[in-house]
Amino acid sequence: MRSTQLHWRARARRVALGLAIGAALGLVPAAAQGQTAAEGEATFGQFCTGCHTIGGGDHMAPDLAGLPDRRDPDWVRRFILAPDEVIASGDPDAKALVDQYGGIQMPNLGLTEAQADGLLAYLGYAAAPSPAPAEPTPTEPAPPEVATAEPAPAAPAPAAAGDPRRGEQLFKGADGLAGGGPACLSCHTVSGIGPFGGGKLGPDLTGAFAKYGGEQGLRATMQAQPLPFPTMAPIFAGGPLTATEVDDLVAFLAGAPQRTRSSNAAGALIGLAFAAVAAFALAAAVIWRRRLAGVRRSLVNRSRGK
Repeated sequence: MRSTQLHWRARARRVALGLAIGAALGLVPAAAQGQTAAEGEATFGQFCTGCHTIGGGDHMAPDLAGLPDRRDPDWVRRFILAPDEVIASGDPDAKALVDQYGGIQMPNLGLTEAQADGLLAYLGYAAAPSPAPAEPTPTEPAPPEVATAEPAPAAPAPAAAGDPRRGEQLFKGADGLAGGGPACLSCHTVSGIGPFGGGKLGPDLTGAFAKYGGEQGLRATMQAQPLPFPTMAPIFAGGPLTATEVDDLVAFLAGAPQRTRSSNAAGALIGLAFAAVAAFALAAAVIWRRRLAGVRRSLVNRSRGK
């Protein structure tokens, strides 16, 4: 398995080197250059490793090793950019994938065309196809006496709309989900939440914000219908998360990497067990201290008399 992963990484680097040399010599058209395989590897690590592997076998999504031998690059590029649209179009290959993995659909992660090109280069495609550039629209020159207005400053990026405190309450189950689903803590854990941590059925979500590509990727994953996780899909099929709940949970998970575990769950559990045994022993000693006192007294008196 490890050798297969190294093989495909080495192949991706060779493809990237070939693209760079071809671009320098003018042999690769500018539309096909896009991001490098190294940038595609970073994109893959940020957005794709939660579901896909390269040489690690199929899990909740297909293993992407050898993808250039199975799929046309144009189809892969379209699926990367808008998987929901490709599936909704009735594409037979997309439908077969959805059926193969139990109805789980890949969410639209909002990747850019440059990121898609980088992923194709990393996955071993010789050149990532790009749509032909649009013809420039002719414009009339402005009259010389009319002053050109200053460009408006770029608006700052909007802050996350969610409430991290309510997201924490939803995660722990202190506030119930509107759809009636179980609390996240029953299957997942986040560092520093709860004295004994959370469930072990699902993965630790402490670093989920970065793993799923930040706010955009994490929100797209939570809002996907059905959810792209075989265990969660049937549980939340009848009661998906609301938009507000998604915002609050995303805001909470965004701060999860900065949390520190307040206590060791195993140590706390062992300490609690010892405390319970000690309390039981003390209660038994108090309750039964005079049990059979008359019998013991007669035996002691008889022994002294002898």
